[in-house]
Amino acid sequence: MINKLKQQIKKITVKIMRKLIRWYKMDNINRNISTGDKKKKKNADSNERKYSQKYMHYLLDKEGKLTDAKKKEILGEIFERRLGYKISWDGPRTFNAKIMWLKLNYQNPLITRCSDKFAVKSYVDEVIGEGHVVPTIDWWTDPDDIDFDKLPEKFVLKVNWSSGFNIIVKDKSQIDEDEIRKKLRRWTKSSQNSYYQMFNWGYKYMSPVIYAEEYISEVDDSEQVFDYKFFCYDGVCKNLFITTDRFSNKTYNWFDRDFNELPFTYGNAGKTKDGVSKPKHYEEMIEYAEKLAKPFPFVRVDFYEIGDKVLVGEMTFYSGGGILKFKPRHWDVELGKLINLPDPLYFDNLRKYEVMQPKEAYNLENNITMEEKQHYCEQKGFAQLHYWPNLKTPRSYNEKLIWLALHYKNPLIAQCTDKWEMKKYVAEKVGEQYVVPAIQVYEDVNDIQWDALPDKFVAKSTAGWGNKQVKIVRNKQYVNEDVFKASIVEWLYPWNTYYYNNMCITDEKIKPRIIFEKLLGNEEQAITDYKFYCSFGEVKFALVVSDRNSSTQKRAFVDVDKWEPLPFRRRGVHKASHVEKPSKLEEMIRIAKKLSEDIPLVRVDFYEDNEQIYVGEMTFSPGLFLRLEPVEWDHKLGECIDLEKIDSKYLAF
Repeated sequence: MINKLKQQIKKITVKIMRKLIRWYKMDNINRNISTGDKKKKKNADSNERKYSQKYMHYLLDKEGKLTDAKKKEILGEIFERRLGYKISWDGPRTFNAKIMWLKLNYQNPLITRCSDKFAVKSYVDEVIGEGHVVPTIDWWTDPDDIDFDKLPEKFVLKVNWSSGFNIIVKDKSQIDEDEIRKKLRRWTKSSQNSYYQMFNWGYKYMSPVIYAEEYISEVDDSEQVFDYKFFCYDGVCKNLFITTDRFSNKTYNWFDRDFNELPFTYGNAGKTKDGVSKPKHYEEMIEYAEKLAKPFPFVRVDFYEIGDKVLVGEMTFYSGGGILKFKPRHWDVELGKLINLPDPLYFDNLRKYEVMQPKEAYNLENNITMEEKQHYCEQKGFAQLHYWPNLKTPRSYNEKLIWLALHYKNPLIAQCTDKWEMKKYVAEKVGEQYVVPAIQVYEDVNDIQWDALPDKFVAKSTAGWGNKQVKIVRNKQYVNEDVFKASIVEWLYPWNTYYYNNMCITDEKIKPRIIFEKLLGNEEQAITDYKFYCSFGEVKFALVVSDRNSSTQKRAFVDVDKWEPLPFRRRGVHKASHVEKPSKLEEMIRIAKKLSEDIPLVRVDFYEDNEQIYVGEMTFSPGLFLRLEPVEWDHKLGECIDLEKIDSKYLAF
């Protein structure tokens, strides 16, 4: 009873503190407003409301209270207040109502990639070719990593997951770096994700990225630059509007596809008195817009025309947030007719990507194209990592790992992934004494000489991975021979390998066999696993796994030089608070360097048993698709892998 009361008091206290923090921040906004400046007061009031609303939705989501019903309730209230009529969720007819429906019911992961103002650049490059986006100078996940000395005198800093998160720098000598970092830290907080403003689903699973773009005066500084916004329905452009006077009295002039002006206004924007001319690259813009829009039921594609260049500004899936008025009102209905609502498509929170069973992959192997493999990687990467992997110019650890799995075809990988053949490689490279003694190896369970096996041993598949295809026997007399053999038959199926379990993306197509090894360690304590991540003969960091065979398995990434835990972990895994240093660390490092000297990335695993070192295995896709927390470490570790050093003879595309 006392504990329950304590919990209730704690919950109430937390709620009060959160409200006080919000009120304090809002009060600060108000206190900084000059009472004599009505325009500033109005903008500040608007920012206050936005902050309050966004933060409230963030807290609801964090507490698990932001259900679909709640979202409908919130959006319905905003919709009616802004547009003057109630939304029909079951049968939306107007443009705005259908935009709202798409937010909640159409969850295509590609929308996240294209809503991401940084990731969309690679999509544009892939679909219409390079040279149609503002060039990126550099990017970061942590404001403290920005080296302003390496940036040019003029540049623009942006954050990918919201509009208006821009800092235009015209003279680097005049900036306050600490203030900029402070602002960027605020913009990259979870609560600042645009999703929490109006539940625009495309932003929900984004991770924040800070990036620097080249400064283009016509785009970043000009009041009179024209912004061409093409509305595409099922991949066909049917109308557009052109924006002028962006920083003062914004105007929207609407046109149909044939560039006939349309007789309505949108939102609070009026029309320019002098009219606007057709852009000289109009047909080119339509062509590009339709190519980019092809996969979607609706999207708005924005362009700038800079000299002879057509630049894509952004892709917008929820134009106007679904709450901008059309005047006359019937145009809301007319444009609504152009959106054909698809069947609801929900992003599956359990699966989230296209799954092919290993046997299917085995049977269809020759018919699975590189494009399909890449699509699988992007989908699974997005689902697991919460960002769309850039496989064209990979920079994060996971991006480079996926890229290597797809394109790096060194025969040594197939050899050393095979746990039997790996023993031969280790023996030749560093010496027989480092090989875990093998007892038997078989291609058929019926050939297993049960009586010849010792009382304790380890059985594993030569083509398996992790603990899924490993059996530890500590006393053979308590194990039924027939039951044991029956339980490992599946290990020998040709499709039951890591290769086919991952959509054939790696180069580990090896014949499965069953190997029996000496059991290391003792009954009282599971042996510790020391895993060294190496690139071209250099040990970058290590992973120490303790209590391996228990439900409380602990893992800790370690700085090898200092032998201190690194400040990140694999999601969902207990992090060890203390990491025991192996007595023969230097020898492990020496061996790991020798075994990895020709490989861009390999994890070399060691056991230490009675002062003897053994190489457990070599893994070439360690932690594929596994999310690291904090996520910025995914990007920091990417620096450990230098893809430029790879011999081109091992690459396949």
